[in-house]
Amino acid sequence: MHLDVQTLSVVTVFITALLGALLVFAGLQNRSIRAPMWWGAAHVVNASGLGLLISRGAAPDFVTVDLANALVLVGYGLTWGGSRIFDGRKVQPLMIMVAPAIWIVFCQLHGLAASADIGVVVVSTMMALLALLAAEELWRGRDEPLMSRWPSVIVLLAYAAVLLARVPATLLAPLFSADTFTRGLSFALLAFGTLLFTVVMAFLQLNMTKERTELKHKINSLVDPLSGVANRRAFLDGAKSLLAQQEFDQQPLAILLFDLDRFKQINDRFGHGIGDAVLQTFARTATATLGADVLFARIGGEEFASCVPVGDLDEGYAIADRVRRNFAAAATHLGDPGLLPTVSAGIALGCDPHADVQELLAVADRALYRAKERGRNRVEAELPAAQDVPSADIAAPSLVPVIGAGRAAIVNASIGRARRVAF
Repeated sequence: MHLDVQTLSVVTVFITALLGALLVFAGLQNRSIRAPMWWGAAHVVNASGLGLLISRGAAPDFVTVDLANALVLVGYGLTWGGSRIFDGRKVQPLMIMVAPAIWIVFCQLHGLAASADIGVVVVSTMMALLALLAAEELWRGRDEPLMSRWPSVIVLLAYAAVLLARVPATLLAPLFSADTFTRGLSFALLAFGTLLFTVVMAFLQLNMTKERTELKHKINSLVDPLSGVANRRAFLDGAKSLLAQQEFDQQPLAILLFDLDRFKQINDRFGHGIGDAVLQTFARTATATLGADVLFARIGGEEFASCVPVGDLDEGYAIADRVRRNFAAAATHLGDPGLLPTVSAGIALGCDPHADVQELLAVADRALYRAKERGRNRVEAELPAAQDVPSADIAAPSLVPVIGAGRAAIVNASIGRARRVAF
């Protein structure tokens, strides 16, 4: 089969430029992610450089060799810069121009520039290094759950390996001699590889942008924008999963329900701006107290909830009380001596993996209501009805230590219908 190298080269230039324009358009459509515009510009610049390369003989070598390869190196630099920007790292424009500048300096060294093979080695090496840098940037952001990130890294590494393989091939194999490069099979193979690489990378870059956008929307749908913690939907889904996990973990879960005391009065007296600051302070304090890996959410106006694995109900008491006390301490730094917000808490203990989250919240809400009735700024608890046995209420101390593994569980046949703690 006869392979028309010129036709393949023109098709490569056209498709590369078209895909670049598509990426630029995608970047303009979604300004929150700037990387596609960088990647699109990289493809357009690469297409320009490749177009000049295939026109060798129709223009001076300074244009079709020196400038053409410089443009290709700028394109690879833009690909690397786009990869940095995609993961929120800064790019200095001068960094993009380092490789092209090295190439231009090389072209001015007449002794070296006279050897076309050495020129191919220099360009291929720098292109490979830029591809490796782009792969390394994407690999650094691997904690973000984007499925297209790993194929992008693999494709960049594979293409860098191909470019590096050109170095010994150019020096040792007559097939890759630079003298016949733009007219021979070697150029056809490179053009086809460039075309394949461009199509695959453009697809992966577009897909990474799409996945990033979808991930942001998903996160936004599960996070309360004011407090920065999970919202009600995320809490219900997470608590349901944690309850189901009990079947394997065999560990009770405490549902902690918090409600800021007299929050409406805070808004009326100090304004909604201060009210928002109080909510944010409580969210930060509770998150720091509970730990970043514990499910904690804002489920209503001034109402928050958490689902915490515990050893027994005493441990749930201790955790809720620690949140209450830490918030009282943090609230003293809000700036107004007349503003001393507090929080009340209600606790329910879930030991059944088939328990309903809404029912446990209702039990915790009854305990919270008692805390409000009994003076606020305190913690109350109640066991779900299915776990109850008739008995008198047992008072708990105001400061309850965390219970270790050696202590007996509080949920057993000798414990009464509800446990209460007063502060």
